[in-house]
Amino acid sequence: MESTISRTEPRNRVAGFVVVVFIFALTASSYIVKDSQASADPLLLVFLLSIAGILNLLAAILFGTQYFYNGKRYLALLGNAFLSRCLFELTQAILGSGMPIASVSAPMWQSQGAWFWLAGEIGFALFVALGTRSYLRTRRETSHPAGYPATAQYGLVAVASWAALTLLITREHAALATAMTTRLGSQWPLLIGTALAMSDAALLVYVCRKTRLDHKVFLLVSVILIIIICEITLVLSARSPYSIQWCFACLMMIAAPATAAISVILEITRQYQSLALTNTDLAEQVFVDPLTKIHNRRYFDVWAQQIAGKVAGLKTPLSLLLIDIDFFKQVNDRHGHPFGDAVLQRVAATILQCIPQPSHFAVRLGGEEFAVVLPNTDETTALMVSNRLRESVRQTATEMLPAHTVATGDAITISVGIATWLPGTALNVDRMLSNADRALYEAKHKGRNQSVLSRYQEAASTV
Repeated sequence: MESTISRTEPRNRVAGFVVVVFIFALTASSYIVKDSQASADPLLLVFLLSIAGILNLLAAILFGTQYFYNGKRYLALLGNAFLSRCLFELTQAILGSGMPIASVSAPMWQSQGAWFWLAGEIGFALFVALGTRSYLRTRRETSHPAGYPATAQYGLVAVASWAALTLLITREHAALATAMTTRLGSQWPLLIGTALAMSDAALLVYVCRKTRLDHKVFLLVSVILIIIICEITLVLSARSPYSIQWCFACLMMIAAPATAAISVILEITRQYQSLALTNTDLAEQVFVDPLTKIHNRRYFDVWAQQIAGKVAGLKTPLSLLLIDIDFFKQVNDRHGHPFGDAVLQRVAATILQCIPQPSHFAVRLGGEEFAVVLPNTDETTALMVSNRLRESVRQTATEMLPAHTVATGDAITISVGIATWLPGTALNVDRMLSNADRALYEAKHKGRNQSVLSRYQEAASTV
């Protein structure tokens, strides 16, 4: 089974370019108010981080679902990237109220929030790198559904790494900050942030170069990496933990998973619509005769019973015409099977043109035999329809014969057996078909080119 997310199309590249331009514009606009005294409410930042965490969880579920159905490991690893980010951002939201989350000021890193932010960014980049490598190694392998155990195992990897790092940060964050200040000086947060941004930029180049962005997933990954680089840049340039730049960084935190979730949902929706159309086409093909392009015996078996139930409930008559092309074997033998196929197509088209109402339908039962179902039609009207059919087929199909053959009196004709059900008796489609078959046999016996009503109704015939 192929992944729902498939090869990149030109419109996907255009959409990615538009998103990147918007992100760059948003990042640049934050520096216009860099020197202002504006600041953000810490509770608002907690809310933004919570939204970002939920969106990352949604993206993780979407990628995990893709892995569940086709077993491509790179999708599971990308899902882990978003799940890791989700867990650390929600942890930040819980612990970050009233305290800084990240800043270039070393004392600010005495808090847990800054370390959770750093762990989330590193975890995301690591899982993306692993996912890209897995894609490059397995992209030509046949995919198979992964199932629940394998999907759960990948999710547990992200949860376990989050739990271990959370425990470490909770216990040692102050000691880590002190040790970093002692070894690297007070500017170590700037160095770490710059290294993180450069690592993401290198990862972006790696993804673009190795995958050539031919797969929609990695076009999406490249856009998200650009958003994260802009986020880190804003964090590094923030005056304080609650400055305008940090507010814009929080918006970037939301923009990255939102872009992923929306892109995957739109792609799944598009694929679902395509699949629905394909299924509709396949369903139509199941019920359509490939040669004549009219309905086939399977359609008759399904819909004749439904129509019978409907007319029985409404207590309206139902008629059935059973049609057979006269001397069709001789036509095939004399003029060839391609000509015989053309005759079948011409007869089918003529039958469709002569059906009087949209509720009526024609089918090819097999070989040179056709049937027409006529709801709300009594035997008199059915006989009129049958006679019109015979005359139309004689004119249109005979035109296909060579001129010298027509001059000798040859013609292509049909014989019709008619069965009609009237309210007041039990309705059985199989019995009607059997009665129409007997009437057709009688029409053949009388010399062909006949319309004969079933003997179970008032007998009548025309030549």
